[in-house]
Amino acid sequence: MKKSRIILYIALLIVFSFGAYAAFMYVYTEWKFLPITLLQEPNLQAPHSEWKAMENILYIHKVNTPRRAESKEKSYDGYELDIYATPNETLTIAHDPEEIADGIKLADIFAAIDHPEEKSYWLDLKTEFTQPQLEQILLTAKSFGIPPENLLLETVPGPTAKLIKEKGLGLLLQLPSDFDDDSADPQKRKEINEKALKQWQEYLPAAVSASFGKYPYLRDYFPNMPKAIYYSSTIRPSLKKTFMIKHMQEDPSVKIFMIDEYTWYPSGAANEP
Repeated sequence: MKKSRIILYIALLIVFSFGAYAAFMYVYTEWKFLPITLLQEPNLQAPHSEWKAMENILYIHKVNTPRRAESKEKSYDGYELDIYATPNETLTIAHDPEEIADGIKLADIFAAIDHPEEKSYWLDLKTEFTQPQLEQILLTAKSFGIPPENLLLETVPGPTAKLIKEKGLGLLLQLPSDFDDDSADPQKRKEINEKALKQWQEYLPAAVSASFGKYPYLRDYFPNMPKAIYYSSTIRPSLKKTFMIKHMQEDPSVKIFMIDEYTWYPSGAANEP
């Protein structure tokens, strides 16, 4: 067999394999976005505050190191960071408690970016925050030219959420963890929806933050409620994320969408998610 024919067969195999992969990912993603079976009629209420941040931009998950912040600057307009407030009033960038010892500060992330004022930040507050600690976040952002409207503060219902609301900041209120767990029971579904609506009426968030797994329930039961959706299950390259982004852009209630991916470094350097 001639060498040119072998090359042709290999090329055709690659094209066929990619086509099959793309088709599978498209069908799989479409399946994930199918409507759920409703146990209650959709609720068109959407108690929320004004959305002041940039809309329809893509966020990258867990930008918790200066190196990751620098490497993603040209690819993403939105960064998600995790912040812990320690007992000694120190604010530390960390996704898990064991990362607190690394001592990374919010200013370290901003300083790693050429134009931090041009980005929007989804700040996942991992603990309760005091008013001085919230002020510390604002002052740090201000020192880098970042306006308050570029900050979105995610937290659970409670004292911190009330402080964020009182200060007129962008509140991302976490969706109740059991929102998608109704066991196909209409009464339980009714109670879950009422609980969520009551929280939104009390806190008036700019948007509700939810994982992609809960998104179909949130979309179908509360189609008008502003949403901040995150998908962090896949960090490897995948066409699935491309198709998901397209779907999210078609839903006007989704204000922002966040995905994840590897941070690649030169050979010999450690990669981080």
